[in-house]
Amino acid sequence: MALIFLLICPTLLSCEKEEVKLDPEKPNDSKEMTIKEKAAFRIGAAVTLEDLNIATYADTLVHHYNRITAEYEMKMTPIWGSADNYNWDKVDGLVDFAQEHGMEVHGHTLLWYREFPGWFKSADYDSAAFESLIKEYITTVVSRYKGKVQSWDVANEIFNDNGTLRVDEFVFKTFSDPIGFYGRCFQYARDADLDALLFYNDYSVVLASGKRFAITEMVSRFQNEGYPIDGIGGQFHFGLNTTESTIESGLMDIARTGLLFHISELDIKVNVNQSNSYVFTPGEQNRQAEKYKAIVEMYERVLSQDQKFGITTWGLTDKYTWLTGYWHEKEYPLLFDESYNRKKAYTGFLDGLNEVE
Repeated sequence: MALIFLLICPTLLSCEKEEVKLDPEKPNDSKEMTIKEKAAFRIGAAVTLEDLNIATYADTLVHHYNRITAEYEMKMTPIWGSADNYNWDKVDGLVDFAQEHGMEVHGHTLLWYREFPGWFKSADYDSAAFESLIKEYITTVVSRYKGKVQSWDVANEIFNDNGTLRVDEFVFKTFSDPIGFYGRCFQYARDADLDALLFYNDYSVVLASGKRFAITEMVSRFQNEGYPIDGIGGQFHFGLNTTESTIESGLMDIARTGLLFHISELDIKVNVNQSNSYVFTPGEQNRQAEKYKAIVEMYERVLSQDQKFGITTWGLTDKYTWLTGYWHEKEYPLLFDESYNRKKAYTGFLDGLNEVE
């Protein structure tokens, strides 16, 4: 996910942790239908291991969600300390938590230009050495979690909004054919776990037609050359002012690939003008709820059932969100408030879901 953990991470916020003691007999809001109960697809949340050490957080997560994505711990930098040194503790903790509570894990992300470790970049490898090490990394990581991580973002954010390749992207500077390199990386992931679903993930997928065209061209090339790809992830970091007709048009376009589509990073900004005097009034809460409802309804309506991989919110509670550091301290983008109460946004999300038949 772009930008966020270079700028702020919720795990850096000062908070007193509670011992996790989940009580399955007394779940959060136990008498009301949850989004995971109503949805015919998986409902995910991005989390950190530190989040899961907060009892109320963990209880709320398990009750309402059935998939997790690691906000940071599964990126390359925290895992790959050196060519032969891997740091597994935090990833193991996330995966163990998910298995204990019957949740799926979506792996985010194997390759992202912001997360190549410093030791790797400074080595100035030629393309052959570069790819050999990356192949080893992908194989080692995916093999370790075979059968435990059900899906992976193999590559993240390689295109600009106009469809060109990122010139600041590390792979761009090393390979004469970056797309061919990425295709081989998808194959390395498939070889390591035949059952894991493999995704390309990016922002503005449904908003930027140039980027969307480049993605669809990459998909076509992969398919023509025999490289595996199962789905596309779209980061939906939207605001109240994001035009719904544009979202829908883009979603219809990307659906024509026939691949799975994952709303991979959903949150809705309300303080769109970044105002210090902003107040999250009942009217603003209603507007946010309507936006969540519209997006979820759109996902249900536009995609065929076999293309709906799931919807993942980028966080759980307004108490811990990247947007209060990156965007504005007065921001309330998620489904639960700072006290873990359901917001109107939650009801909007729930209302947007089709009834499970």
